[in-house]
Amino acid sequence: MNKKFFLLPILFLGLFLGSCSDDDVEEVVDRIRTIDDIPVSETASVDYLPINLFEIPIETDVNLRQALEDETGTDETIDQVEDIELDDLDITLVSADDQENFDFVNSVTLGVRTDELTYKEIAHLDEVPTGQTTIELSTTDEYLDDYAKSESLKLVIKFESTEDANNLEVRLDMEFDAKIDPSLIDYINA
Repeated sequence: MNKKFFLLPILFLGLFLGSCSDDDVEEVVDRIRTIDDIPVSETASVDYLPINLFEIPIETDVNLRQALEDETGTDETIDQVEDIELDDLDITLVSADDQENFDFVNSVTLGVRTDELTYKEIAHLDEVPTGQTTIELSTTDEYLDDYAKSESLKLVIKFESTEDANNLEVRLDMEFDAKIDPSLIDYINA
């Protein structure tokens, strides 16, 4: 008698899973659409970056709304984003007086903020290798949904430097991954 009660839940689970058609399973899988490697490039510049131990911030605007629109072909995508995160980030030294590479920098941190939302770190490099003109930062797996939807989104680059840099300009090449709400999938595929 006890064996029958033990097998009863297994029997119900089997019946439930067996009753799901391939279309039902496919519908659940189709509910999540991931867009990988959404490219975004921005430049940031500052006239003077002094020697500092406190990572002085440099800010620049970024428009993730436009990047998503370009990727999907619709301006409604940003409102349908469920999860968006920075997947990859390279910073390239475009120019700086008396600096040929990033040897004047000890560490770099990248964050985001908006007029309404506080600063959130999304990438960092604690020890910048010597002789490099392009550095890759480690990302933090932080979701940026509310930040991405803001029209006042700013990138905040913080450099801890060992030497002064004048007329510093850097390019940030980023890739974002986003999950889109199911209600948009049919619209995008149409």
